[in-house]
Amino acid sequence: MTIQNAEALKAAFAAADKGDPVPLVNLYDDAMIWAGFTLDGTQRLYTKAEFLEAFGILAKLDESRNEVTDVSVIGDEIVVADVRAYRRLGEHELDITMVMTHRFVDGKVTHGADIVPSSFERFWAATGLTV
Repeated sequence: MTIQNAEALKAAFAAADKGDPVPLVNLYDDAMIWAGFTLDGTQRLYTKAEFLEAFGILAKLDESRNEVTDVSVIGDEIVVADVRAYRRLGEHELDITMVMTHRFVDGKVTHGADIVPSSFERFWAATGLTV
């Protein structure tokens, strides 16, 4: 089942990058909890709604892309994805690989966490954007 989850994750990210966020939104369970980063580099827990709302900042950028470049399947429920994240606002660019860990239950992501390099918060600080 986890191989199918990994394929679903890659397909959902690819669809979102082409402008169709529905597969990715549907992949996340409504009760999902995500341990993620804020723009200043601190970590916090997000609900699904908060997690998706935070992605709204990407609309303020000149360019934004996410590409799953590799996945690792661990046991029956865990999919770890290397995600190349590109962001640009004017002269400010961010081109990183972040790691996103997803726990799948019955085909839905119920829990997740990500880790980003320190250039993440430096980019957001330079842009002056906030959520």
